[in-house]
Amino acid sequence: MKQNTIRPMLFKYWVVCLLLFILFIQARASSFMPAVTNYLAKDYEAGYQNWACAQGSNGEMYFGNSQGLLVYDGYRWTLHKVPGNHIVRSVYVKEDRIYVGAFEEFGYFKYSEAGTLRYHSLSKFLKNFPMENNEIWNIVELDGRIYFQSFSAWFSYDGKMVHAFRNRQQQPLYFYTQNGHIYTQMIDEDFYEFDGKDFLHLFPRSQVNDDNVVALLPDGDDSFLMVTENNGLFRYNGDITPWKTDIDAELKKQRVNRAVMTNDSIFMIGTVLNGIYAIDRKGHCLWHFNLDNRLDNNTVLGLFCDKDNNVWAALDDGIAYIHHNSPVMLLTPANHETKLGMVYDIAHRGDCFYLATNQGLYEYHQVTENLRLLPHTEGQNWYVKDIDGQLFAGNNAHTLLIGEKGNVSVISNTNSSTCLIKCTLYGEEILLESSYANLRIYKKKNGQWTFSHVIDGFIAPVMHLEVDQSGVIWASHMYQGVYKIVLSDDLSAVKSVRHISHLGSEYIIGPIQVMKMRGRIVFSSPNGFYTYDDITRQIIPFQKLNAILPYIRNAHSVVSVTNDRFWLSGSHEYVLVEYTEGEYIVKQRILIELFDSPCIENYNNVFVDNDVVYFNLNNGIASYSKNTDSLSPTLESALSLSSVTASSSDKKEKRLPLSGNVELESNYRDLLFSVSLPHYNKLSVHFHYVLQGGQGMALTSDLKEPEIRYGSLDYGEYTFQAEAYNDLGQKIGEVEYHFAIARPFYLSYYAFALYLIVLTALVYFFSKWRANRAMEKKRKEYEAEQVQQNIKMREQEHLITLQQQQLLEAELSAKSKDLASMALGVFAKNEVLEKLRTVVQESLVKGQYGRKNLESLLKLINENIETQEFWDVFQNNFDLIHEKFFRNLRERYPSLTATDLRFCALLRLNLSTKDIAQMTNLTIRGVEAARYRLRKKLDIPDGTGLVDFLIDLK
Repeated sequence: MKQNTIRPMLFKYWVVCLLLFILFIQARASSFMPAVTNYLAKDYEAGYQNWACAQGSNGEMYFGNSQGLLVYDGYRWTLHKVPGNHIVRSVYVKEDRIYVGAFEEFGYFKYSEAGTLRYHSLSKFLKNFPMENNEIWNIVELDGRIYFQSFSAWFSYDGKMVHAFRNRQQQPLYFYTQNGHIYTQMIDEDFYEFDGKDFLHLFPRSQVNDDNVVALLPDGDDSFLMVTENNGLFRYNGDITPWKTDIDAELKKQRVNRAVMTNDSIFMIGTVLNGIYAIDRKGHCLWHFNLDNRLDNNTVLGLFCDKDNNVWAALDDGIAYIHHNSPVMLLTPANHETKLGMVYDIAHRGDCFYLATNQGLYEYHQVTENLRLLPHTEGQNWYVKDIDGQLFAGNNAHTLLIGEKGNVSVISNTNSSTCLIKCTLYGEEILLESSYANLRIYKKKNGQWTFSHVIDGFIAPVMHLEVDQSGVIWASHMYQGVYKIVLSDDLSAVKSVRHISHLGSEYIIGPIQVMKMRGRIVFSSPNGFYTYDDITRQIIPFQKLNAILPYIRNAHSVVSVTNDRFWLSGSHEYVLVEYTEGEYIVKQRILIELFDSPCIENYNNVFVDNDVVYFNLNNGIASYSKNTDSLSPTLESALSLSSVTASSSDKKEKRLPLSGNVELESNYRDLLFSVSLPHYNKLSVHFHYVLQGGQGMALTSDLKEPEIRYGSLDYGEYTFQAEAYNDLGQKIGEVEYHFAIARPFYLSYYAFALYLIVLTALVYFFSKWRANRAMEKKRKEYEAEQVQQNIKMREQEHLITLQQQQLLEAELSAKSKDLASMALGVFAKNEVLEKLRTVVQESLVKGQYGRKNLESLLKLINENIETQEFWDVFQNNFDLIHEKFFRNLRERYPSLTATDLRFCALLRLNLSTKDIAQMTNLTIRGVEAARYRLRKKLDIPDGTGLVDFLIDLK
């Protein structure tokens, strides 16, 4: 009998244990957890493996990567190599130095004056110590000394000297600092404290189950927690005791590799096989990230908690950033669980959340963290809403009522339900419902809302409803425009309906979202916000809202927190708006990318439950529970200038010092300014840039990017200012930089002096040239005048010469005529005298006259008859008149006789043959014969007259 009693009890015990185990698994599989941002090798463009993390005083993050030191400021990734291009296994930051350890190499990076990271090797200063395959796996600090630890040696650096130590009998596994001491466990050996010189034995390895200690965690001034690789956690306070957690069984299987404590005392345990666990100081597991749940890789090689209390995980493939300090938490099923799908609405009742999704209606129990699909709700669910203690849900088939225990009943069997609101029409409180086809009304009966009737006279697919203060229904059509509907007094039918597709003067393509703020109907479209003016009965732009929300277009919904506080849902962000003193102001902005999960286009929604705000996501929901008005980080590291790069006209570049008086050569006129404001929470930060100086220039720019480029700057002194603003427009950092661009040589003082000298010389030479030119001009004018005068004189002389020539020719012509006349006269006289002489001679012979008288007469006749002397005188005068005619004839025709010459002269005078015969005492035939002889001697061609030839002869 007793045995029969024990068996049922054991069975019940095992059932209870099984149920508790299932609930435990579900609790960790589906719970609100921080968001995780994963960075892959393609994002940071370096090696896959990352081994260590550290943060600088400026907020920058440093990672030991398989290709070098990886630097990230929230905007830019940069990779810096170490000698040999080896893997950087360890990173440690102290002040302005970033210490790194690699294979047979260790040292530090430090920023130069120009903002460039430069590596300084320390291992090269080792003397008489061969590295011999030493690889630096950890870097710690104690009492101002930096210790670089490998598995076979360690090296100390006091800021000046490097010292090497090796003890082949004691090879440290890992150096840890805790409570101002350095601890280590020897490889496969016991646990020790290191005092800087010697190792002091603390306890044997057997006290941690012969396991390796991979991390130490704080646990008070005189104690600490030891995290082992395969046997969980142990507390050390002089004695060693196991430190129990909810996940001891799992830690023993997952091979723990790293651990770190956050600033709020949460322990992060990184494993090789199953991601990261978070446990509190009581050992309770808070959440678990792995490949099935937000991590992109399960193998954790390094963990680090930053100044903002967020956790970085160096993974075997990539880097993970856990937003531990964010007020935003996410609830999503693990990859092995059923997908929620797109979440359209959220409701909260008691300990349960209800999620209306496109896969069904889900119930999430906050205590058990159990997530389940409610029966008979499969498919598209549009809303879930608690109205007066009744939980309604609407889907494509029915209107549902959800009972206290999650039981589902159909309250309305009509086709589909898309929206359900509580309103007052004609003094009666009702529920108004929309669907794919008609409008419906619910009324209270015995304190419970029950279906009443379908409103006649309206058929259209409506997505959302609002009712204004005058009882007008505004219904947003699913696809196009909005309806303005007035019901009959008994609410049974539509009294009037008007379809609106314009907002103001703008025609809207697509749906118009209808919302309600402070009792006022608000419309949202791609062009901004509009409102219905009750006085003018017109839809007008809502200027007050548009002024503060220029970045939101086509808002999807408005949820009231109070009568003066509203959450607006946009395509890319959620905005908390407050109405105060007659104006709207923005109190909070949350970018959707913060959730690392897309929202539903046109269906972003917000659910407010006391001080917690919930946002619907794809395959989950997000909660926001921060009481302050901004998500902006503390940003302890102010905005800083990370680099200034100048480019010259010939495409050369150089980095400029970030401080001091900087003066650039005149050909460096293009500058790129890069600022740094390290933050990693995907917050909305924008930068305001101002550049003033030069020749009165002032340039202003507002950008999201942390860099700006200016080109073709003029010479002069400049001041560059950069300011950073958070999502609410509050300034969270500023930086100022001064520089100057030298005058180009052609504008330098030396150049101006040279210009003055050249100008003076030019003026002098120009004046001299001008004077010379004037003198030359006068000289040329004088010469031209002289030439003109000479021309005139020559013309006058020519005229005179012509006149004289004409006179001479006339005179010669006259003389020729006179000469011819004289010759003719002489010939006539000679002829008479010849005849007279003949007569006298005859008379003398005959003796008719006295001899004496006849002889005297004969003498007188002989004296007057032409002689040779006459011809000589005739020839000379003829030569004078006819330009040496006889000389030319004699030179050209030396065969001519004196008689021929006389004959030619007579022919040139154009005397007739008869006259020539009388003058030459020849017969006419004799003259002809003489003419013939002359033609032959003169070789006159046929067709040319003898007289003409002689006249033309020159």
